[in-house]
Amino acid sequence: MAMASLTSLPLVVAALIAASGCSRGGSDPGPRAAEDTRPVPLDTLLAQIQSGPSALRAHAAEQLALPGPRLEERLRALRIAFEDPDRKVNTSASTSLVRIGAPALPEIIDALRVPDPAIRRRAVFVLGQWGPTAAPVARNAIKEALTDPDKSVRAAAGWAMGRMGPLPSRGGAAADLGSDRDLAQGLKSSDPAVRLSVLLRYQPYVGDTDRSLPLLISTLGDADPLVRRAAANTLVSLGPPARDALSGALSDPNPTIRREAAIALVRLSRGTP
Repeated sequence: MAMASLTSLPLVVAALIAASGCSRGGSDPGPRAAEDTRPVPLDTLLAQIQSGPSALRAHAAEQLALPGPRLEERLRALRIAFEDPDRKVNTSASTSLVRIGAPALPEIIDALRVPDPAIRRRAVFVLGQWGPTAAPVARNAIKEALTDPDKSVRAAAGWAMGRMGPLPSRGGAAADLGSDRDLAQGLKSSDPAVRLSVLLRYQPYVGDTDRSLPLLISTLGDADPLVRRAAANTLVSLGPPARDALSGALSDPNPTIRREAAIALVRLSRGTP
């Protein structure tokens, strides 16, 4: 009996050593199941973007921007997701529409016609992402948005037009949006939202400072504080060319202009944007 126990001892020890090695990760536990990296079928994505947790809908919106078939179906689904109340979802849909490019423009422009100003504003921001490469249809849509009933949409349109920049001069009496002539005409408006918009779209594309500086200095005395701030920001962005004009404005009869000019000069000296 004792001999039988001694004979079986090496087997027991070997089993214990093997078990110990497994617990320390020293032995190969065997092949692991391979991760499934197959793309999600389009029909599944189209279903996921309509229902389920927001993270799932947002992920589906991202995936629908990838190249593939049935573009019209994908665009319709993204257009619906564009109005989703969940921020993650509508942001993913917005990003995907921009990635798809020109074929998505009709869907984005269509969103400018919905009653909710928040959705119209979102559409304006998306169109602004095209920048100087924006198609004429996008520029025209932004031009219409400059007269939107909602103030925030008009302000967003001014920003978007600034991103797009002025078109090449057409000559005559044309006032290309973002040009010096556009600035002069827009600042004559009695609507402060229009004056703000024209400043916002002019800022990135400042032209002839000899023409713009007097206009910007006088706008420092505007009755609307947002317009005054935009004029000051434009002057500060000009840097040294605006310094002499601002110094001269310190003796302006209008106390508001004197105050705003002094603040702008301090920002210029500090290099504050």
